[in-house]
Amino acid sequence: MLELEKISTAGQPAFQEQREYWDERWNRQRRPNDWQLRRGQTILELARDLRLKDPKILDLGCATGWFTAQLSGLGKDVTGIDLSEGAIKLAQRDFPEIHYIAGNIFEMNLPAESMDLVVSQEVIAHVPDQHELVRRIARLIKPDGYLIISTANKFVIERWDMGPDPDRHIKQWLTMKSFKKVLKPHFRILKGLSIIPIGDRGILRFLSSYRFNAMLRPLLSGDQIEWLKEKAGLGYSLILLAQKK
Repeated sequence: MLELEKISTAGQPAFQEQREYWDERWNRQRRPNDWQLRRGQTILELARDLRLKDPKILDLGCATGWFTAQLSGLGKDVTGIDLSEGAIKLAQRDFPEIHYIAGNIFEMNLPAESMDLVVSQEVIAHVPDQHELVRRIARLIKPDGYLIISTANKFVIERWDMGPDPDRHIKQWLTMKSFKKVLKPHFRILKGLSIIPIGDRGILRFLSSYRFNAMLRPLLSGDQIEWLKEKAGLGYSLILLAQKK
């Protein structure tokens, strides 16, 4: 049974407003886009490389459940949790063999040290208290268990026109440095990646331009140019692989 704990969200949208935002978002986008597929594939490769034996896995922020279904190929016991009740209904409809829960991680008292691996994509930038989120995730993971977590790159977000976005969508972007800092009280950082280089403002406008890329084409392939940008930390998505201390 879930026990509720009241967390202060002063100055932030109410959880109900956030839930409504995500319900609307996932009702519009029921299937992953190309960027989400690329990020998911990268995370899946990291998870496979851990070579865990029949791990118990939590997909925190699972949305419509498509990636939880992919994680189910790595372990027999996989659970997806999302704030959006609408997304969870879609997940339960499309992947009935997987256990999904609609709920707020800040109001859940899930079993401590019960997970071998937690995966959380693009959640940490959209919660009122990032440190509390990481603490709660760490509590769920077994000693020496793993976390694979992603977030949008603050450096890129500030140099990319995303268009209008409602206030009820919490946006607390992180750089790679600040991302690692939030995790370090509870985790050892094993690997950090940036993927999907984009941008249309400032220096990223130049680096994304046809002219700049054409200058490099005699020396490098398109894939090699993308790889160099990712290695330089210019990817839209930041991904960390971490192990619980």
